[in-house]
Amino acid sequence: MSELIETMPGANTAPPVLLLQGTGGTNREILEFGRRLAPQSPLLTIAGRQGVGAQRQYYTQTASTPAQPAQVDRELRWVVAQAQLVCREHHWDVTRLVTVGYSNGAALGAYGVRRGLLPGRLALLFHPLWLTVAQPLADPQREIWLSAGQRDPLVSPATVQKIAGACRDLGMSATVDVTGGTHQLTPQEVLAAYQWLTDRL
Repeated sequence: MSELIETMPGANTAPPVLLLQGTGGTNREILEFGRRLAPQSPLLTIAGRQGVGAQRQYYTQTASTPAQPAQVDRELRWVVAQAQLVCREHHWDVTRLVTVGYSNGAALGAYGVRRGLLPGRLALLFHPLWLTVAQPLADPQREIWLSAGQRDPLVSPATVQKIAGACRDLGMSATVDVTGGTHQLTPQEVLAAYQWLTDRL
């Protein structure tokens, strides 16, 4: 298996969880985080193909260089294709796939949800950045949980609320949890995400 793709076994009867990393994140970190959110589920992480090491991400975006829509769409489709392949190989039910993303990965997840390309019904998106979606697809079955930090220098609560509003405009249910934290995850939001997901599995 590619070094970009790693799995952690779980109960095949539980929904599989796709974990999308923040910039510079590692497979091990995000898998351990995923296990805290979904103790029984099989876990799958697919790292971004842009950059290396601490700069690895799903799409290229800096303060001076906005994200390129064509790159975002291409990389999302690659991630989805890999997730479908892994689920098929392991006999995991991809139609029940839960998407969990942080920062750069959360932005990709939010894009995929609004684009209608990610399988499954549930998504948890921690501190997602805004990405424009040219052809959003309504999905009233979809439920989204999002978090933001009041002191986050990279992603403001207003940005996260904007994403939630865009999801609601597509008929989706969107819950936003705002903490007093920064861009780093707080125990409070991790617990809130765990409880939200547990209630729906």
